[in-house]
This record gives sequence, C-alpha cells and structure tokens, in this order.
Amino acid sequence: MLLSRDVYNRILEQLLAGELLPGQIINRRQIASEFGVSVAPVLEAMLLLEHEGLLETIPRKGTQVRLVRPEDVLGQFMIRDAIESKAARLYWNKGLKNNSEDILDFAQQVDGATQDLLDDWRQEILFHKELVSLAGIPALTAAFDKTMKLNLFFTMTRTVPEDKKNIRDNHVVLIQNLLKAVNTDEAESIIRTHVWFAKDYLLEGQPQI
Repeated sequence: MLLSRDVYNRILEQLLAGELLPGQIINRRQIASEFGVSVAPVLEAMLLLEHEGLLETIPRKGTQVRLVRPEDVLGQFMIRDAIESKAARLYWNKGLKNNSEDILDFAQQVDGATQDLLDDWRQEILFHKELVSLAGIPALTAAFDKTMKLNLFFTMTRTVPEDKKNIRDNHVVLIQNLLKAVNTDEAESIIRTHVWFAKDYLLEGQPQI
C-alpha cells in the first residue's frame, strides 16, 4: 500500500505541476516504467485519482487527465461553500476564539504570499483546512480535503482568468471579521463572501445560488 501511495503522490504532483494536461491519455505501463515499479501500484494509484475526480475513464479510449469543464469548477466551489459555511457556524462561538492568536499568525503568512505559485495556493488551502478543522468534525475536514484537491487542480490548469488569478481576499481581515461576528448567521455570511471573492466569472450564465 505504501508503494501505491508513493505512486499516487508522484502522479498528483505531475498533475498539479502541469506535466500531465487535461485530456492527456495516461499509459499505466509507461508510468510504471518511468517510476521503476510494477503496473499494480500504478493501477491502484490511478483508481484512487479517478475516484477523487482528477482522472476519468473514457470508453474505448482509456484513462485520461480530467477535462476541466466550467460546470465542474462551479460545482466544486459550491461544495466548498457548503463545507466552509457549515464549519463557520460550528467554530464561530468557541473554536475560533480559543485559537484566534494562532489563526491570525497563520493568516498573516498566507497574506504574505502574493504570487500565483503552487506552494502559495497550498498554503492558503492549509489555512482554510485549519479553519474547517476548528469545527471539530473530522468528516467535514476530510470532505474539504477532497474538494480542495480538485479546486487546486482546476486553479493550476488555469481555469482562472488572467485578471483574476492574483486577486485574493485578505485573510487577516477575514479572521478579524469572524471574531467580531455577533451570531452564526453573520459568521456564515462572512466566510461565504470570502469563498466567492473574485469568483464572479464562475457565475456568468448560471442560476443565482
């Protein structure tokens, strides 16, 4: 199992680094040869990546890197919205206040990253994962992990318009506003506004959510 996890991590890195592009056919034997492993762990890794939505199997064609469709990107942001909004209602009164100093320090680190780099996006995702984990519901954190893996893939495949990809909301201000929220409804509204910040291009031609 460790071997298949190693193969999974290496393929995932290739996906996020743009070495494997949407629509590209994945040859498991070729990957096995490149990695110096048998086909079995490659197959296990590819099945997991397909389960997570990063690969897709096309009849009579094979397994390919998932094509990035606008409705899929929108769907993932809607899932993220649901997870983070629910988490905010749970951590607002206690979890966040009890950990405010550490979270604010983390927010400052995230705001210091101004480039459109993979590591910068990973740092931001880790920050939001930390927020979600304050809700104290492991299943919620696991669901966030899964959807953000796809969100990161969509981001790194450049589904974001050039004039939008470097625009980010301020995370220190986000935490300060959450700490000042007077109830769960306000906390939820604050996090939703943050999640959808500069994402209006995703909603063009879509029903209002």
